[in-house]
Amino acid sequence: MSNSLGVVVLAAGKGTRMKSKTTKMLHNIAGIPLVAHPIHTALALEPERIVVVVGHQRDEVEEALNNRFTDASLRFVVQAEQLGTAHAVTMAQPELVDGPSQFLLLYGDVPLLTKETLRQLQALHNDTNAVVSFLSFKTEDNEGYGRIVRDSKGNVLAIREHRDCSEEELALTECNAGIYLFDKDFLFQNLGNISTENDQNEFYLTDIVELAAKEERYAQVICVADEHEVMGVNDRSQLALLEDQWLQAKRQELMKSGVTLRAPETIYFHYDVQVGQDTEIESNCSLLGKTTVGNDCHLGAGSYLTNVTISDGTILPPHSIQPKD
Repeated sequence: MSNSLGVVVLAAGKGTRMKSKTTKMLHNIAGIPLVAHPIHTALALEPERIVVVVGHQRDEVEEALNNRFTDASLRFVVQAEQLGTAHAVTMAQPELVDGPSQFLLLYGDVPLLTKETLRQLQALHNDTNAVVSFLSFKTEDNEGYGRIVRDSKGNVLAIREHRDCSEEELALTECNAGIYLFDKDFLFQNLGNISTENDQNEFYLTDIVELAAKEERYAQVICVADEHEVMGVNDRSQLALLEDQWLQAKRQELMKSGVTLRAPETIYFHYDVQVGQDTEIESNCSLLGKTTVGNDCHLGAGSYLTNVTISDGTILPPHSIQPKD
């Protein structure tokens, strides 16, 4: 099996629980659209192609992504009606049939997924010659999540959507994260076997796992340690929660690289910000846009920087604003 890789990003949903006239895909985390985060992660894997399935406000989503990923040559397909994940993949199928033998399925509203986890999934998939591999997580608060059904040997028999679970299955704590790596040929040969005989009358891609088990080609699974990594944004509370998780990781990354942060929990960063070694940032600073701070700098408390470059050795007094109004 070739290890060439394609990526499909599902970004067609409106996100009604955001209570917004703007599709949730264009709400920001760390200064960039929500949907841009999984694409950045995917690009780290150097895929042969990335296909984005769009729907609500598709023109605006396409424009935002093309402006950000000028060198990525993203491909877009339209899912006019949201009839389930299998239907979304069917919409993307024409852009995949002549492409790589494997493809990842990601979600535009899952911003914290890491390239390290996806590489682990790739390695497991390839080492076991799997036809489908996916991510799971464990949680006691499993309301609404699909459950992982296993046999006595631990083999995955099915993913059962919450609405379709028996009482016994509802008690299971291992849940489906919805992130898949597929053997393209196996998936497309079986898409036609997926029915809508479920509570929501939708085409569930999860049925592929059960179809694989019936052929004794059991799905491979990696259970992630932190459920936030595979959590999606459904409302503004989750948007705030996952941005806070992203910021915590960004602060840790900077401090490990040699940056001093005073009261780090009060310092706000955007995605594209870069900070050099031995720079010290005091409390309540905001570094926005494509701000770059050199080495050996000192940013006074309450400074607010937007799309600026700060030279090595610069000392900014407290409450500095650049550029100035």
